[in-house]
Amino acid sequence: MAWLEVQITTTSEAEEAVTQAFYDAGANGVAIESRDDVVSLWDDPTVNLVDESLFDRPDDQSVITGYFPDEDKTEQKIQEILVKISKLPSFGLNPGEADLKVKPVEDDWLNSWKKYFIPTKVSEHGVVVPSWENYDPEKDEYIIHMDPGMAFGTGTHETTKLCVQAIEDYVKEGDLLLDIGCGTGILSIAGVKSGANEAIGVDLDPLAVKASEENAELNSVTGQTTFIEGDLLSSLPEGTKADIVVANILAQVITTFVADLKEVLKPGGYFISSGIITQYLDLVLDALEENGFEVVEKRQMNDWHAVIAKLKEDA
Repeated sequence: MAWLEVQITTTSEAEEAVTQAFYDAGANGVAIESRDDVVSLWDDPTVNLVDESLFDRPDDQSVITGYFPDEDKTEQKIQEILVKISKLPSFGLNPGEADLKVKPVEDDWLNSWKKYFIPTKVSEHGVVVPSWENYDPEKDEYIIHMDPGMAFGTGTHETTKLCVQAIEDYVKEGDLLLDIGCGTGILSIAGVKSGANEAIGVDLDPLAVKASEENAELNSVTGQTTFIEGDLLSSLPEGTKADIVVANILAQVITTFVADLKEVLKPGGYFISSGIITQYLDLVLDALEENGFEVVEKRQMNDWHAVIAKLKEDA
C-alpha cells in the first residue's frame, strides 16, 4: 500500500497540540523528533544515545511526522491539520512557521519511529519502557510499560514527567485517583504503581481509551484501572469521590471544570494539573483560588508548569 509522509516543523511548546492535530485527522502513526528528547548515555544511564543529527536541531524545534494512506481524502486531512495549527496562537501556543513537507513512502514507517522511543526515567522511581524493549529496573524503580498505539503520549514530555513526579509524592496507599484526559493511561498506571488502590481514567477519544486499557494490561493493573470514553467529569460514575485528580490538559480546558471538581474530589484531596504554559499560569491559579482550592506547590520544567492544589475542607 502506498503511504504519504506528512511532516511539520514546529516549536517545542506546540509539539503536543500539533501531534494531537495529526491524530484528530486520522494519522495511522505519528513520530516526534525533538532535540529536548535526546539524552546521552553519559547524562542518564537508563537511556541510549539516539540519532546524533538531532543535536543540530534548535533547542525549541520539533518535527512531527504523520503517515496517511495515499488517497483522495488525504489532502483534505492535511488541510484540517493546518487549520488547527493556525488556531494555536489563540490558545497561547506559538507553532512557529509550521513548515509542511509531504512525500510518498513505501518502507516500514510503522516501526521506524520506534528508535526514538527508548527506556526513559521520568521520575525518582518511574521508568517508562516501550513494550518491545527489555529493561532491568534498579531496586527502587518501577516500570511503566507503554505502547502508544494510535493514542497520544509516551511519557517523555515535560508535562507528563511533572505529573508522574507529583503523583509519586502525593498518592497514598489505598487512594482513588481520577485521570482526566487519560491519553495512553500513563498517569493512571503511575498512580497504581505509586500505591493507589484504584485509578479511573476518562477521555473523549475512543482510541485513547483502547490504548489505556491495553497499557493497563501490559502493566498488570487491569483489575485496578477503569477507562471511560466521555466528556471529562460528566462521564464518571455517580457518587465518585477521589482522593486525587490529575489532569494533563491545556490551561484553558482546566479552567472549564475546576468549579466542578468538588463534586468528585474529597475535601482535603489534591488536584494535580499540568499542560500549563507560563503565559496561562495565573489563569489556572486564579481559577483554583476562586473555587475553594489552596495551592500547595508549583513545579516547572522549561516553559511548562504543574500546580498541586488542595481542596479546602469547607469548600
